[in-house]
Amino acid sequence: MFTFTLSNYLYPKFCMLTSRDIRQKYFDFMISKGHSLIPSSSIVPKEDPTVLFINSGMQPLIPYLTGQSDHPQGVRLVNSQKCLRTEDIDEVGDNRHGTFFEMLGFWSLGDYFKKEAIEWTFEFLVDPKWLGVDPKRLFVTVYKGSQNEGEDSEAAQIWKEQFAKVGIEADLGPEYDFKNPINNPDPNKYIYRITKRSGKDNWWGLPYRGPCGPCAETYFLLPGIESDFETSLFPKMNNAEIEDFIENSIIEVGNNVFMTYEGEKNSDKEPINLKPLVSKNIDTGLGFERLLMMVQEKQTMFDTDVLKPLSDIALARSQQID
Repeated sequence: MFTFTLSNYLYPKFCMLTSRDIRQKYFDFMISKGHSLIPSSSIVPKEDPTVLFINSGMQPLIPYLTGQSDHPQGVRLVNSQKCLRTEDIDEVGDNRHGTFFEMLGFWSLGDYFKKEAIEWTFEFLVDPKWLGVDPKRLFVTVYKGSQNEGEDSEAAQIWKEQFAKVGIEADLGPEYDFKNPINNPDPNKYIYRITKRSGKDNWWGLPYRGPCGPCAETYFLLPGIESDFETSLFPKMNNAEIEDFIENSIIEVGNNVFMTYEGEKNSDKEPINLKPLVSKNIDTGLGFERLLMMVQEKQTMFDTDVLKPLSDIALARSQQID
């Protein structure tokens, strides 16, 4: 457990850290918490015949998450999984979406649950020994609740305790009103039920029946923007500008899934037909390229060291064609 106060806490500039450095730090951190490092599975799935490509870090682990078999390397696992995802293809070209990406993940297969997963996520991001991210630039969302599952007040309380460790008085803010964002009270609460339409935005599940559960998403504010944006910037914006700001300047970097059920979704994508899994599991994913954006202080993932050489080549070739 790490402890420190905001008065003696320094936010080091890790812009010199390369993508390789950051990936290794992640492995080292999770191994120090008792996790076994497993390799990335083939991007062409062997475990799941329902998809053409692996599109998330948990997909190769479905047999173990559903209790069909025991993983040979134990109940605490960590890796970096290569993924290919086409469901976001209409969004590719913005500052954070790609078709091919890495997903840093750690899992508990019936071992620890919410408390440890949230604590370790926060520690890895903000402890100076690891990434040293300024916690004032982090925000989290928790599950709002629906007809078949209640609000995740437990996760909200655990996140509140993490912010308190660094001297930040975080609390659960109101559900964000996108129609009248300028009227939202209690700025800078750090913990939100940000749901554009319903509780589904913090419920993770597969497109078909499978392991699922409430989740807590972690977001970061892009560099160059003051952390008091709700009071300094929003009063100068109209509603459309505020919604665009939230969508494109506050970037999701990770997700703690509290995998509790086997279930599916209805036409409104709300969880239905929930059956408890053999054991409660943790499925945590961090988007590697977005993590680089945050640590290397870039406005887009295409400016990070893992993608900048490729984007430079693409730009040079497009200029030759012109």
